[in-house]
Order: sequence, then structure tokens, then C-alpha cells
Amino acid sequence: MLLKVLAVALPLFAVQSASMAQDLEKKGLPCVAELCLGDGLGELSKVQWAPAQSAYKVNNKVQMTSARKLTDDDVRMLHGTWPNPGEAAPYLYDKQFDGNALAALAKITAACDSNELFGTFGADTDTPTRVGISLTSNPTDLSKQVWSVTTIVRDFPSAVSNDDKSVITKLLNQRYAKFGAGRPDVPQASIGEGRYFPGGMSRFGFGLSLYRGTDEAQRLKKNPACSAADKGKAG
Repeated sequence: MLLKVLAVALPLFAVQSASMAQDLEKKGLPCVAELCLGDGLGELSKVQWAPAQSAYKVNNKVQMTSARKLTDDDVRMLHGTWPNPGEAAPYLYDKQFDGNALAALAKITAACDSNELFGTFGADTDTPTRVGISLTSNPTDLSKQVWSVTTIVRDFPSAVSNDDKSVITKLLNQRYAKFGAGRPDVPQASIGEGRYFPGGMSRFGFGLSLYRGTDEAQRLKKNPACSAADKGKAG
């Protein structure tokens, strides 16, 4: 089993040439082989995403987000964060995305509160991965917002024994030391910086997160579309 785990893990940490897949750091932010924190919709379109599903079942059956029908109350609730949800409304409501959602999400240019949608890929591989994307504000121009990868969580289901986990943990600590892996002395992130975090108790793996600041909601609300929406409610 250890050989299999090494075969899976080692390519994730190799320094790769420019002619091959991207390095595992881009613009000062950490990456996995397929994506980096801070990546936009263009990079997301290169990944094979699992179809988005609602967290709730209907008649004990899985409901695909693309087929979800929203009520008027559902849409009104969305407007609290999304002034113009449009065709992306089912995905925004379920807080899920997939490859089919990206074109609709590209038309969403304003969010009035903190937000994150999740998509998954590689469910049947040795590195299933969950990715969170958010519409984030431009730090120098709050009238502009852009979709960015803000969370990456990767599991290693093949790592079962303590030896397996120890080998991968050492590799992770080497690869992501700059971002806090195995290093309690790494300072608190500033807005726009990436940090590493270990996996949860139930799954062995790791995560990467983009720090967006405690005042993110206030910054997002300064978008002109949010001001216009507030005036409309007042009227």
C-alpha cells in the first residue's frame, strides 16, 4: 500500500518544468496539480467537474442542481446576496457549481455578501478534490468583483495506515511549509494570501484557503450594484 500511496503523492510535489503542468505555486499562492488558489473561471473550465447536486433529496432521490426549480421566495432570498442571479440562480441557491454552471456564473458580476460555491472532481481517483469559488472584490477597486478559487480540499483515501499518512504528511509539510504546513510560526495571513490547513478527523488530506479578511462583507457591499439594490428596496 505504501508504494501505491507514494506513486499518488510524489507527482503532486515534484517541481515541474514550464513545458509541463503548472508549478505548485502561482503568483505567490499555493496550488495542487490542477488548480491554484486565485484561479478564475478560465482555469476552472479545464477541469472535469462532477455534476452539481442539491444537498437535499426529493422523494429520496438525488436532485441535480441544473434541474432545480426555484420558488419566488427562493429567488427573493437570493437577492440578499446576488442582485442579478439570472440563469445561475439554481447554482447560487444550492451553493454548488459544475462545468455547466461556469458560463452562467461568468455573467454574475456582483455579490453583496460573503459567498462560496463548491464543486468536486476526481471522486473515483486516489485524490478526490473539493473546490470552493467565490466572487471576491478587487482590493484596489471595490466596484469590480471577480470569481476566484478560494478553497481547495484534497483527500487521500488510499492512505490507510499510519505509515502511509506519515509519508504523505512529511511531503505536505515540505511542499507547503511556506503556507503554514507543519509550521506554527507562520504569521496570520493578510488579505489575498494563501494558507495550508490539515484535513479533518474523518478524512485524511489537506486544504488550501485564500484569506479574504474579516471585513469582506462590508467591502462587497460597496459594489454599485449593491447600492442600487438597497435603493430599490427603500423605494
